[in-house]
Amino acid sequence: MSRKKSLEPHLRGIVDLVSATLDEGTRQVEGVHRRIADIPFAVLKKIRPIAPISSAVHMVEKKITHSAYDTVRLVARVGAQAVHNVLPTDPASQGIAKPEYKIDHDSLRKQKSGKKS
Repeated sequence: MSRKKSLEPHLRGIVDLVSATLDEGTRQVEGVHRRIADIPFAVLKKIRPIAPISSAVHMVEKKITHSAYDTVRLVARVGAQAVHNVLPTDPASQGIAKPEYKIDHDSLRKQKSGKKS
């Protein structure tokens, strides 16, 4: 009896690869974005009359930028989970560990509060 090969494990792998790539890619792009955006603010901080205002604007810019990249990462994780939920086969039956895509908002908040802005 021939065993029919399933594409499902490969699809799961591709979904995980795309999700991980989006996650790491956005982190790298955010880092480059941050370094480029910091340049003009460093110059503005040296101009005493506008230093306090430019510092406040810089902080707001950092928060908005980080939120945008965080949203892209979140959408990638949720999208990956949605695809995993739609695929019919139980990954354990294929010898594949079930991915953990549960969003733990408390740990995300702790991670953010522990990071420097």
